[in-house]
Amino acid sequence: MNIIEIYGSKIEIPTPTENDFVENWDTDIPSNQYWRKRLLPKIFDLVEYDKDSNAILDQEQRKFAMEEVRRCKEGFFFMNNGEVTWITGKNYFYLSYWKLEDDIYPDYRNLDRKYFLFLNHWENVPSCLGIVIGKKRRQGATSVATSNLVYECIFYKNSFCGLTSKTQIDAKTAFTNMIAFGYRQLPVFLKPKQLNNKDSVSELVFAHKTVEVKAGKASAIDSDTGHRSKVDYRAPSLNAYDSGRLSRGLFDEGSKFPREVPFSTFISIVSKTLVKGAQKVGFIECPSTTNSMVNGGAEFKKVWDNANQFKYERTPNRLVKYMTPAYDGYMGFIGRYGESVINEPTPEQFKYLVENFVGAGDLTEDDIRLGAKKYLELRRSDLKGADLEEEIRMNPFNEDEMFMSANTDCPFNSLKLGAQKKYLDDNPPYLRTVTFYRKSEDEIAWRDDKDGFWKILAFPKEGEENKYKYEVKLKKPDRIKDGVISVDSYSNNQGGQFGSKAGAYIIRKFDSLDPENTGLPVAQFYGRPTEKSGLHGQIMLAAEYYGFLCSFEMVSDDYFSFFKERGKIGYLMRFPENSIDPIKRGKDTYERHYGYPTTPFALTKALDEGISYVEHFCHKIYFIELIEQMLLFDANNRTKSDLVVAFINGLVCASQTVYLPKPPKDPLIKVYGERKNSNITNPAHADY
Repeated sequence: MNIIEIYGSKIEIPTPTENDFVENWDTDIPSNQYWRKRLLPKIFDLVEYDKDSNAILDQEQRKFAMEEVRRCKEGFFFMNNGEVTWITGKNYFYLSYWKLEDDIYPDYRNLDRKYFLFLNHWENVPSCLGIVIGKKRRQGATSVATSNLVYECIFYKNSFCGLTSKTQIDAKTAFTNMIAFGYRQLPVFLKPKQLNNKDSVSELVFAHKTVEVKAGKASAIDSDTGHRSKVDYRAPSLNAYDSGRLSRGLFDEGSKFPREVPFSTFISIVSKTLVKGAQKVGFIECPSTTNSMVNGGAEFKKVWDNANQFKYERTPNRLVKYMTPAYDGYMGFIGRYGESVINEPTPEQFKYLVENFVGAGDLTEDDIRLGAKKYLELRRSDLKGADLEEEIRMNPFNEDEMFMSANTDCPFNSLKLGAQKKYLDDNPPYLRTVTFYRKSEDEIAWRDDKDGFWKILAFPKEGEENKYKYEVKLKKPDRIKDGVISVDSYSNNQGGQFGSKAGAYIIRKFDSLDPENTGLPVAQFYGRPTEKSGLHGQIMLAAEYYGFLCSFEMVSDDYFSFFKERGKIGYLMRFPENSIDPIKRGKDTYERHYGYPTTPFALTKALDEGISYVEHFCHKIYFIELIEQMLLFDANNRTKSDLVVAFINGLVCASQTVYLPKPPKDPLIKVYGERKNSNITNPAHADY
């Protein structure tokens, strides 16, 4: 046995013994040793059938069929450019007998071989129920999975297999154009007898094998296989496959499932059909390109993150994940021996690729000289904005690109948000989880509290906390030039775990003399205290401690009475002038109201500030929950984005009449945007 590693899994590869057949393609010249599909021998041109339409094989036909069945079950050795290569039985079946929807048989690709090896390994792990596959466009993962569905029906008895996709039409198309079509092209000795109409467009039902043997007792398919099996398709719904037993499932394009069928919920339901007690009875494959996070991508990512075999010995959802970079197996850059030509091709590879791919599409000889990776990088360099995001999403180089660039509907620069999220994943900041409390009438303090709602990046400098002043007997904060607190509350008075949450940010105002350590969110409040007064109390205490005014989005005015009853109305911020339509300024609106307005002008102003901030200062966001909500933000449905609303409103408050410095000039790389570290080296202990 040889051991190779494929996507975090150590895979055992058998080596041939002296009794094993190794196909050498009738040559000892390595350059002439490559996979080619062999036609069925002429002995199958005429096959005898009995009155029940069962094929009767003669001894010669049976001998050939038995060997092919063995290869489909046990795997196959062949010489490939002078090297002994082993493929799994499913891989052999796919290459030898599965006809693709465009009426051709698949070519041998090392990309597919690696996946089949990975699949074979995890199918034999009792705790694993399936594979979530992140893929580039036109990778062929769906074709492979449909082949595996029919394979299950052929070689295992009582197999119940199912398929669904992002829409009923897509599911039906995959069934008729791939499953039913591929099944009809199989040779007689691999085709179980079909009970229902052979042209059925909804299901294939197999009762028993269709092969008998003339003048002999052996069968081309073992006696315990091919009986009472079925494969069908269903429209995507939460109860599509929610009962009984599922032997094999193909759930295609999970990141594009309709909103009423969240993919993570769908998988949790269907997983129950894959086990009987503690025993695994089924296996699923879930290939998908990634979609916009607001259109299914987030649900697919939940499944993906919980299928992380790199992180868990046994993953939470009992699935594993798999992806290959877009430049691995990219069409037009696959050599004679199935190898991926990722970098500059050798002269032999160049000659083969030019002969087979130049002129058949839009590839030129100059493109071929680059190799797949540089070719795709060059394509990216000519694109911007949504076009660049779409190209990266459809041809990702790694997992981060699969999801960071899957947000063409995101109003913010999702590439920069994704890059910052990746940075925070790799370099998590030290955030103190705290609760504020009152030590005396004029002194507020904080304590570490694992259940607290505040996460603090930076505190005031020593001696700068609890600064206040009196104006006409009204107590006010005395550091209002340095920062602001912005709050997005919730509408009802009752707190607890249900309903929307409250979000708040403490944001330092911009200082053109210190651009890197100002304009910075230094604290985040996120949660739903048991009572609404718990929210108002924590905001008020933080305002006193930092010496900042606080601005509540004006969806209700209960915060006003809370602060007024406690003599702290001076800590509430009036409508910021730059949130008011210039035509309406000076007409008492600005003077009379406390909070942040919800007029169309104010909401648009906040969104514009957020877009600009992400474009220029995304590297200053140290709160990963905020980034995750920004990636999902829908300006027409803000109710699920409490943190985003609080943050962008706060930017309006923090930027009023303050000079906005130019963005950093040293981008990390062209694609991912700026990366400029703050001078705060240990944020949660830093002063400012």
